[in-house]
Amino acid sequence: MMSPSPRSRSLLGAVLALALFPGVALAASSWITPEFAITVEDLQGMVRSVPQTVQDAILKDPGGFMTLMAQVLDQPAELLVLVDKEHGLPATYVPKDLVALKNYPTVTAWAGVKLRKCIMPEVLKMVAAAAADGITITFSSAYRSFEYQQGLYEREVKLYGKETADRESAVPGYSQHQLGTAVDFGSISDGYDKTAEGKWVAAHAGEYGFTISYPRGLESVTGYRYESWHYRYITVPGALMQRRFFTDVQQYFLVFLSENRARLEQMRMLRG
Repeated sequence: MMSPSPRSRSLLGAVLALALFPGVALAASSWITPEFAITVEDLQGMVRSVPQTVQDAILKDPGGFMTLMAQVLDQPAELLVLVDKEHGLPATYVPKDLVALKNYPTVTAWAGVKLRKCIMPEVLKMVAAAAADGITITFSSAYRSFEYQQGLYEREVKLYGKETADRESAVPGYSQHQLGTAVDFGSISDGYDKTAEGKWVAAHAGEYGFTISYPRGLESVTGYRYESWHYRYITVPGALMQRRFFTDVQQYFLVFLSENRARLEQMRMLRG
C-alpha cells in the first residue's frame, strides 16, 4: 500500500481539526505552525490566565513558542506533571525505575539517595560538566515516599508550628520529591546559593533539564519560601520553555501545561 502524500496528510489533519474544533477558522495559512491547528487568536485566548509578562513573551514569538511546545509534548507526560499545594499524588505512587545514586559516579549526603533511572543520563552529564569546571555536586535528598514525607512534615509541625512548616515542607502526597525527579542539592541551607556549587547549579542546571522550584520572592505563587537548593527535572525542552516564555518560573510553566495539555495535544496536527 502506498503511503499518503504530504498533501493528503495535511488535508487529513485539517479534517480532524475541523471535527475537533468546528468553531475555529481552519485556513491553514492562518495556523501558527503546520503541527497545530491553532491561530494567534486561539493562542491569545489560551494565555489569558497567565501573568502579563508571560503573555507578552509568548505572543511576541508565537511560532517559536508552538515549535518548542511540540518538543515539550514529545517528552513523557509524567515528567511534567503538576505537583504543588493544590495538586498531589496518590499515597501509593512510587516510580517504577528508582535507582540508588551510590551506584553511579555521584556524591551523595547519605547512601539512600534515589532518583528515577530515566533521568540519570542528564544527571550524569550535569555532574561531569560541573566536575570539568572544578565543582562537585552533592545530592543531599531526592526521592521521598509518601510515608517518609508524612513523618518529615509532622516533625516540622512539632518543631516550628504549622504556619512555618507549611512554608517549607509539603504535606504528604503534595511533595515534588515523591516524583523521584526532585533534588535538594548541597547544604540544604539558605547559604547554598552563595557557595560555588550553588552558583554553578543556578547557572547551568537548566541545560540538563533541572530548574529551581521555589525562587526568591515568589512565595505567593509557589506557596513555599525561597529554597535555593531545591530543583526539579522537567526535561531539557521544558527547562528551555520555562526560561524563554515563562519568565523562568517553573510554577507558571507547569500550571499552564497542566491546564492546556489536553487541548494542545488535540490541536496538534498529524506529522508529515
